[in-house]
Amino acid sequence: MEFLGKKWKFVAIIYFIVCYIFVMVIKHMSLSTLLLFYAGFILLTIVLFLGTSIGFIGILVQSAFKNDDKAYKYYRLAYKLHTNNISIITSYGLVLLKKDNINEAIEIFKKALSLKPQFLADKIIKCNIAICHWKLGNIDEAINMYEKVFKDFEKVTDTDDEPKELEESLDEENEPTDEYVIKTNSYVYAQDYTTLGYLYLLKKDYDKAIENSKKALMLNATHAPALDNLGQIYYELNDYGEAIKNLKSALEINPNMADSNYYMGLIFEKKNDIEEARKYFKKTASCNINALNTVTREDVERKLEKYS
Repeated sequence: MEFLGKKWKFVAIIYFIVCYIFVMVIKHMSLSTLLLFYAGFILLTIVLFLGTSIGFIGILVQSAFKNDDKAYKYYRLAYKLHTNNISIITSYGLVLLKKDNINEAIEIFKKALSLKPQFLADKIIKCNIAICHWKLGNIDEAINMYEKVFKDFEKVTDTDDEPKELEESLDEENEPTDEYVIKTNSYVYAQDYTTLGYLYLLKKDYDKAIENSKKALMLNATHAPALDNLGQIYYELNDYGEAIKNLKSALEINPNMADSNYYMGLIFEKKNDIEEARKYFKKTASCNINALNTVTREDVERKLEKYS
């Protein structure tokens, strides 16, 4: 079936062309007859590739409703029906990751990788596997995977060769040094640098955490998670002024960032401003929190209970 799937597009094109010639040109039949032939072929395709057909319903549901739970049942059924569509399998793995079903998610991603995805999909799947290692506590393995991805996709260049807009993407006081000046192709995203920066934060390698977070901002000056990274880094360094500045910038871009709201609460808690801390903890509780966040629902509930 996997071999048939790879050739089915060509089979479909040939079928549609031959049907058109036979029905409309040779036999001079009606358009409704041609459409009947086409409908029969589409029905056959759905039956032959039932898992993939159901999986695409999941993708449509997730796109339309932005609801992982509604899409989850379609992805799960598609996988049980042995779909080999990489997009569907990867989407299923990502939903499992958000649900904190890490061991199951990593197996799903490995399955997608075994199907030998194309260039960009290969990179995305490897990054998702790295995130699974992070959630399993294997920080070094996660960092190694990201560094390997960057080695494959990133190109470092001299300052003189770098587009001017990248140099101007940071505030003057955060003007990048030479090691921050990067040149990438479209396969490396700000989110990739942000995640690697956070992994280095977990390792308490604050220099590399700052470096990668700033690289993310060089690619996208309004990437709120990178600003959140910097806020958390400076919080750990006890530089609360710098932490607040970056966290507020993140919240101006996305007021519903659970992590930024939570760390703002922690800072005001340190400052003994309990009312302001409570305000941010309440805001955090109203945000969407899943396994990809750096804060858990339990963390927030403990704070709310403490200050109720």
